[in-house]
Amino acid sequence: MPETSQRAKITIFDTTLRDGELALKRKLTLQQKMRLAKILDQMGVDVIEVGYPGVFDKDAEEMLLVSEQVKNSIVCGLASSKTQEITAVAAALKRTQKGRINIYTPVRIRANTSASELIQTIKESVSLARNYCPDVEWSAFDATRSHPDVICKAVETAIKGGARTITICDSLGVAKPKEFSHLIEMVQQRIPNIEQAIIGVHCHDDLGLAEENSLVGLDVGVRQIECSISGLGVRAGNADLAKVVEGIANHSTYYTSIEQSWLKQASEMVNEFIEEDITADSPG
Repeated sequence: MPETSQRAKITIFDTTLRDGELALKRKLTLQQKMRLAKILDQMGVDVIEVGYPGVFDKDAEEMLLVSEQVKNSIVCGLASSKTQEITAVAAALKRTQKGRINIYTPVRIRANTSASELIQTIKESVSLARNYCPDVEWSAFDATRSHPDVICKAVETAIKGGARTITICDSLGVAKPKEFSHLIEMVQQRIPNIEQAIIGVHCHDDLGLAEENSLVGLDVGVRQIECSISGLGVRAGNADLAKVVEGIANHSTYYTSIEQSWLKQASEMVNEFIEEDITADSPG
């Protein structure tokens, strides 16, 4: 296998504490989040998405406190394009050494929204986030069901606004690997400023293809994969971090910073959280 310097680094973005938590009937406690965040940090996860403070009040305090425990990873918070959600993430990141605001915008045009309104929303929200944080990610929510022209204009606008990372989302887990690869390839080929950003993917597992869809993008320019421990997430879940890391480890062209010896402990801890959730919800 080639030396690390000859291979492309793939950023691992973990969303267990944010998206994964949504799969549980009861929210994770602060202590649970801090325990898992420490392991993810020691494991070498590049970005830890801790919460959605603009919607869930408890996430704001949790992000502040988790930030104090994380030494190496980027601490990330999710926001929609709404101003109050972006400012909530910014406030929750004020103690972190390295922070990121992840903005998501639905890019499937509906009857009550025009393409021009969508583009203006992206422009304003990304620019606002950059005023608070130098590291901004913009996520194209439901990209796999959007019109290609809309996706391309939206991505170009987000990059012009200052987004460092662009994430193409299969939010409902409807894509097949070949078509998802073609979508990423189209984005790479049609957007003139695409080299100014890292391309990421966020895939759901409704068709059992989250890991395959995530990995197939590597050969067409994907350099960040969003995933979770044990694939924990809404509906059928996200791409499983361990499977993603294993897939990359077996590839001669790419590598991650993940120390795989931590994967078992992380998985056991998440399984413990799931068992506690099931037990707490059981009658009697």
